[in-house]
Amino acid sequence: MKRFRGLAVLALLPFSLHAQQSGSVRRLDESNGFRGLHFGAPLTGALHLKLIQDRGDEKIYERTDENLQLGAFVATRIHYKFFRGQFAAVTIIVKGAEHAQQVLPTFQNVYGPGKMEGFSCKWQGQQVALSCASWSDDNAILAMTSVALAAQMKQAQATTKPASK
Repeated sequence: MKRFRGLAVLALLPFSLHAQQSGSVRRLDESNGFRGLHFGAPLTGALHLKLIQDRGDEKIYERTDENLQLGAFVATRIHYKFFRGQFAAVTIIVKGAEHAQQVLPTFQNVYGPGKMEGFSCKWQGQQVALSCASWSDDNAILAMTSVALAAQMKQAQATTKPASK
């Protein structure tokens, strides 16, 4: 049963798993997105999105037909961030000890050990960055981001902030 569960985890994860050894950060760049939606893809009605937050150039959505099951755990919410109409990041919120405690081991199995920084574990690809933060045994949050679009968002924020004196 445990072996089947491990296989099910890999089969259900939203990442490309072909032709790579276990635990490779290169898988971030291979997938370059989440659940078949590639970073940089345009916002379209076919995605069945509901606007959650509007920050001008940055908009956060939830899918109305979302499957919250992600391998060995179930997410509470999944948010899709678009920057200037392009898919830029996904945030996965997990609550409940039975689910939150599965998050880090699941992603370490797929992407390797990552780099621990306080409450976070981070993986850095050339195109995609992933962080997993857990501040308690019953909460976890994942953020997967396009490196290029994150740089554009940061630059846009820097140019719109008033200069401090």
